[in-house]
Amino acid sequence: MKRQAARGFLRRHPRKVFLIRSEHSVIVVTAGHIDHGKTALVKALTGIDADRLPEEKARGITVDLGFAYTRLGTRTVGFVDVPGHERLVRTMVAGATGVDLALIVVAADDGVMPQTREHIAILDLLGLRRAVVAITKSDRVDDRRLSEVEAQVRVALSGTGLAHAPGNAPLQAPMIACSALRGTGIADLARYLEEAAASPSPGAAGAEFRLAVDRCFTVVGAGLVVTGAIHAGAVRVGDHLVVSPSGFEARVRGLRAGNEPCDVAEAGQRCAINLSGPRLSRAGIHRGDWILAPQLHGPASHLDVALRVLPGEARPLRHRTPVHIHLGAASVTGRVLLSPGIAVEPGAAAHARIALDGSLGALHGDRFVLRDASAARTLGGGRVIDIEGPRRGAWAPGRRAVVAALDTPDHAAALTSLLDVSEAGVDLDHFARVRNIPRPALEALTCAHGVVAIAGPAGLRGYAGARIAALGETVVARLDAAHRSEPDNPGLSAEEIGAPVALPERPALRVALDRLLMDARILRREHLYHLPGHEVRLAPPEAALYEAVRIRLEAAGLDQPRLADLAEQVGREPETLRPHLDRFGRLGWLRRISGHYYVLPGVLAELAARACAVAADHPQALLTVGRFREATGISRNMTMPVLAYFDARGFTTRVADGRLVDPRKGDL
Repeated sequence: MKRQAARGFLRRHPRKVFLIRSEHSVIVVTAGHIDHGKTALVKALTGIDADRLPEEKARGITVDLGFAYTRLGTRTVGFVDVPGHERLVRTMVAGATGVDLALIVVAADDGVMPQTREHIAILDLLGLRRAVVAITKSDRVDDRRLSEVEAQVRVALSGTGLAHAPGNAPLQAPMIACSALRGTGIADLARYLEEAAASPSPGAAGAEFRLAVDRCFTVVGAGLVVTGAIHAGAVRVGDHLVVSPSGFEARVRGLRAGNEPCDVAEAGQRCAINLSGPRLSRAGIHRGDWILAPQLHGPASHLDVALRVLPGEARPLRHRTPVHIHLGAASVTGRVLLSPGIAVEPGAAAHARIALDGSLGALHGDRFVLRDASAARTLGGGRVIDIEGPRRGAWAPGRRAVVAALDTPDHAAALTSLLDVSEAGVDLDHFARVRNIPRPALEALTCAHGVVAIAGPAGLRGYAGARIAALGETVVARLDAAHRSEPDNPGLSAEEIGAPVALPERPALRVALDRLLMDARILRREHLYHLPGHEVRLAPPEAALYEAVRIRLEAAGLDQPRLADLAEQVGREPETLRPHLDRFGRLGWLRRISGHYYVLPGVLAELAARACAVAADHPQALLTVGRFREATGISRNMTMPVLAYFDARGFTTRVADGRLVDPRKGDL
């Protein structure tokens, strides 16, 4: 039967047929109580019976989603016919996701019924703001009864976003009395839908592609086909996508949108996609899966949300309440987690976390519906704010501030607020994926708002320009304090400067240092940073010690003394002398080549020059230990540490018969 329903997907069309670009269509979802005539009304409007299953034909009711298309004026209108039975609300939610307009069907003889109210509540929770009411079976009642039903509908719609006509006009959603059996009112309803189709709801253009799967089947000669509503972006023949949550890779072989073959389909349309892939199978794709751009793949096990409890609930929603969450075309069980001591009263709203029993494809702004543990009653619903937040500290003030900052559809406002409450920066990769912001748009966003984006091992992290400037002032203050307390210290290393800085801010510190260097507010000598004008001032005893060390090292020539011998010559113990020699090294006055040798920079330069000369005289341009000792006259005890120091700096490279010298590596 599914194959018969899909037979029109690929009728051996020539490949060139897919070079047609699909025009925008409007998607209409039916809603209403069981047996109020939704399917009959769709047939009267389109000529298509949306009930396709034998069970539906036998019982005369809709049990699964049905689809029909028709041309109204110059536009294609697609209908998603959903079941009205209370046990099939999950299927109804799956059909109502990602649509433009709701066709609320109320039978004139029955009036507003329980499922009418529940469907209206669900449509409101899903964020629909455009609706038309069809009062069916109007031929069975008189004018007084029609007026009563219209009043019932106005009460049912009051307080919802569906109470107004499309375009946010301050008018009630139109009500059209009709009869599918006699055809009365059908032309008026079609005319209204044609007007609505001329101004479709704006889809999430400029975002990466997402489609919520509501059907999957195979077509002979074509292969695997999935259908669903496009929530964001566009898809083209040849695109490479991912099936989520499985992660299977897929390629687009063909497309149909608005029941017509096309080469591209966009947000706001229903679409059928012919997919191919090495791991794809009919059994591996289910209603509730997503077909999406690879960079969006990342199923979530917990969601931070803004939820609202329906006003008609008898009791508040409490912490750890078990629920069914319906999002897109998927349904997953889980628990609502609330801040300690908080319960959400009927009609009230709050931020919450939903811990899922499985994984779910979700992004910021996705609408969801919550039903009770037995899936018999709709409790409420809301919007996804963030996914996969930290498991610990979900209710800590810092995390709550982050969730509050993200609770806006405006990307710029969210990023600005997030930077205000996140001194350690913002994970821009996560921000962009959760909010479906393509990389070019993210770059434009960060540039426009002065955000400094830094790439690191963990991905792209963003910092407010003001935070970078504040770190720079901290660096200047720290160097100033170091110069005052230790005038004999030439400066601080990046590690020393960054020791008090939180680990997530270290990348920002590097940027702050670079900016200070560029502005000449700090200077760098080798690996040490210092303020301009800072001159090392040794205390008189320290200066006298250096002078004594320098005299003895200069007198020794190239064969510099070991630490133990030098300490004896200046009247110190080796371990008490070593810290002073290290300090002289930081000043650039000495070079430590090993734990036992400190040499004058000029001596080290002369040793390097003689190494170059020895290599130049060798037939294979090699520096050997013996020839180096002969050329320098230094002891073997000093020769090996010097050569090891040269190796470590890249000045020499060990080979089988000696060392190769690279004079370009002269920074010794």
